[in-house]
Amino acid sequence: MAVSVGQVEQLIEKIAPRSWAEDWDNPGLLVGSSAQRVNKILLTLDGTMEAVEEAVSEKAELIVSHHPLLFKPLKNLRMDNQAALAPLSLFRNGISYYAAHTNLDQSYLSSSLTFAEMLGLQKKEFLETTSAEKLIKIVTFVPEEHVETIRKALTAEGVGSGITDGEHSDAYSECFFQTNGEGMFRALDGAEPTIGKVGELTRVPEIRLESIVEERSLGRAIKALHKAHPYEEPAYDLIPLRNTGKPRGYGVIGTLLKPVRLADLWEGFLKQLTEKYGHDCSSVRLAGDPDRKIKKIAILNGSGSSFVAKAAFKGADLYITGEIGYHNVLDCLESGMAVGELGHFLSEIPMIHALYDYIRADRTMDDVEVVISAASKIPWLKR
Repeated sequence: MAVSVGQVEQLIEKIAPRSWAEDWDNPGLLVGSSAQRVNKILLTLDGTMEAVEEAVSEKAELIVSHHPLLFKPLKNLRMDNQAALAPLSLFRNGISYYAAHTNLDQSYLSSSLTFAEMLGLQKKEFLETTSAEKLIKIVTFVPEEHVETIRKALTAEGVGSGITDGEHSDAYSECFFQTNGEGMFRALDGAEPTIGKVGELTRVPEIRLESIVEERSLGRAIKALHKAHPYEEPAYDLIPLRNTGKPRGYGVIGTLLKPVRLADLWEGFLKQLTEKYGHDCSSVRLAGDPDRKIKKIAILNGSGSSFVAKAAFKGADLYITGEIGYHNVLDCLESGMAVGELGHFLSEIPMIHALYDYIRADRTMDDVEVVISAASKIPWLKR
């Protein structure tokens, strides 16, 4: 059974809300309609003409990309305007285009976090923390026989599950508190009460059920509450909290269990990349003393020049990034930090694979075919 483009949008923005994106960024649905039906999704890093042609060949109704197709407004849609060719082809073939960029970079699907796991980094933290989740306490009042139904509906939307910044928060889910009480109401003309009669003061034994939800998930939680609650007008309180949820940010920095020689570390890391993703690593570059012992590593997928000072300030022995300027490399070396440049593509393609796994794992997407673009590849020629 096909899903809508809007359902795919909601699924992705459940973990990478567009509100997380930088002001200069342009994520979201860039071509097409949220109402369009989708049987097949093509995932790609870039919205190139080759990727669009592949989507046409694959009969995919939706392209989901990391990089936005458009950053600046188009002044015309002429066939001799290179920037207009992809949007025109998408319109002509009825294909929608959705991008998740800097918002996805700050999600748990980030390539930086994937690389940190591959390297076995300990004591991880963001290279740059951008914000923390706002938390809302949600309190509702439910007849006792409906408590489990409501609790399960809220749990399905992330309520009460690993949302605080506590060290062991991820180890707990379905965290609720409940107390017994008595609710009362008088249904007026026009009401259709589930319990009691119009005009009578009704008293009902109820359970006060409460938990915590991230503000970005609040809308879905309220919708689920209304759908599952037996009352036509359920009562609930929303209480903003001073304590914060999990932080989010760019990149990661952490330490190895023991120091490792730079050359050995780099060789082992590239071997893992090749085996896991199948891409040639001959275009990567390494700067620094190959015999130096590496203990602390900073990682940033994509463009990493602007984060050099942060990596050096936090004491990184090695900075792994997608691409970095020549003078920035010199700055790294002079500050005593080695540099590993993967190339923009290789530093971010793991995020596309992680997004594939995330979409495929959602039961609402069971009947949707998802493929990773064969056109997504390193642009540089092999040496």
